[in-house]
Amino acid sequence: MKRTTFSLAVALLILISARGFAFGPADGYKIGDRVADFTVNNFDGNSYSLSSNGGKATVIIFWSTSCPFVQPYTERIKSLVNEFSGQGIVFWGINSNNTESVENVSEHYKDKGYNFPMLKDEKNVIADQFAAERTPEVFLIDNANMSLIYHGRIDDNKEADKVTSNDLQKALNQFLAGSEIAVKETKAFGCSIKR
Repeated sequence: MKRTTFSLAVALLILISARGFAFGPADGYKIGDRVADFTVNNFDGNSYSLSSNGGKATVIIFWSTSCPFVQPYTERIKSLVNEFSGQGIVFWGINSNNTESVENVSEHYKDKGYNFPMLKDEKNVIADQFAAERTPEVFLIDNANMSLIYHGRIDDNKEADKVTSNDLQKALNQFLAGSEIAVKETKAFGCSIKR
């Protein structure tokens, strides 16, 4: 009986450890942490894998079809994609809200004319991996070593004419210049992700 109990305890410990390794730490990634790979088989018929997207870095932005903090960023994000995608930066929007269906996300994607893929995160798997809390919330990953190098907001104001700090743009410019990112973390603001 003791041997069976011990064996079950060891098996449970291995399972918990393996899950933590595969899906990221329970409290999300910190700057410098190695990000676990993931693949999304998306509603657009494509498969997206973090480790093999061909970019120098990946910008993951947790997104929403309805959050009033997300909608004002449509044109700014499209501009950033235009500015940086030719320099090897991959942009992915990820919708993890369980209140927004695949149909909602697909329709919103087409209506807004996004120039980057929008991925539907069924059952919040990716949001939980990153411990993402808000829309919009940004995670910038250096693809060379799969490490998190910036986390936080796009900029400091949802109203474009009131922005004083273009945080994501600065981080991308510093990364591409081979410099250390000066401000690696900022506080994301917006709507909570609906799990």
